[in-house]
Amino acid sequence: MPKELKVIDIQYLSVTRSEYFTFLICLVVSLCLIFLNDNPQINNVRAAVVDSWAHTLQTISKYRSMAEMRDELSRLRQRTSYLLLENSNLRNAALENYRLREMLKFKESSAYKLIAASVIARDQDQLTRSVTIDAGSADGVAKGDPVILPGGIVGKILRAGKSTSIVQLISDHSFRVACKIQRSRVNGIFQHRDSRTSLLTQVPKNADVRVGDVVVTSGYSHVFPAEVLVARVIATNSDAPSLFQIIEVEPFVDITTIEDVFIVKRMEIKSAEEK
Repeated sequence: MPKELKVIDIQYLSVTRSEYFTFLICLVVSLCLIFLNDNPQINNVRAAVVDSWAHTLQTISKYRSMAEMRDELSRLRQRTSYLLLENSNLRNAALENYRLREMLKFKESSAYKLIAASVIARDQDQLTRSVTIDAGSADGVAKGDPVILPGGIVGKILRAGKSTSIVQLISDHSFRVACKIQRSRVNGIFQHRDSRTSLLTQVPKNADVRVGDVVVTSGYSHVFPAEVLVARVIATNSDAPSLFQIIEVEPFVDITTIEDVFIVKRMEIKSAEEK
């Protein structure tokens, strides 16, 4: 008995191509008759089908639009990130170009022989402030050579290797340089006191020093040439129980941002002074 049922099911499910074709023709004809019929009930059915299909299309279109908007938003974000990066690179290139132009102009107008070098490392020690540069004895650098920028003093060569050198910065606690007030020619000694303050010491109380005065090298040092910019006076105090004023100064060069420097050959300094 089960075998017979199985045979009946298989025969029932087996449909020929001609039967499929006939079914499709009948379905198309039926739909045409329905939509061509002006019967009110048929019109209601037709309107319901059209509304349902329109709602389906609207839903599909909405999701497609949302997907397109997400893709467009993603592309715009990527484009914005690229443009911001490119703009940053162009700005950095412009600043570097300006800085190098100023250094080249300074080198061409200087009376001394200058050796250009770049900072390749920084010493993080709080007691000894120094940087390492990519110029050494092979380039003509020697211990004690002054290191400057167009804006003023940076420091001096502490140790000179063959291809690199260590620069003692003006922010080092043991750094000293003989200076003077450019306007009144009052002499003093520049030294760094703490992380925020530098001083001009050994200046008598009755000396003519004002806030805003420019401090330059005096030329009495055997290291630095005369009239090199050092700092600007930001505060004075002559009320302390001492023979000297307390003069706070701010260096012109921010040593935390230096990237390139010039080394001045001391032999060239002596030759220029002799002339």
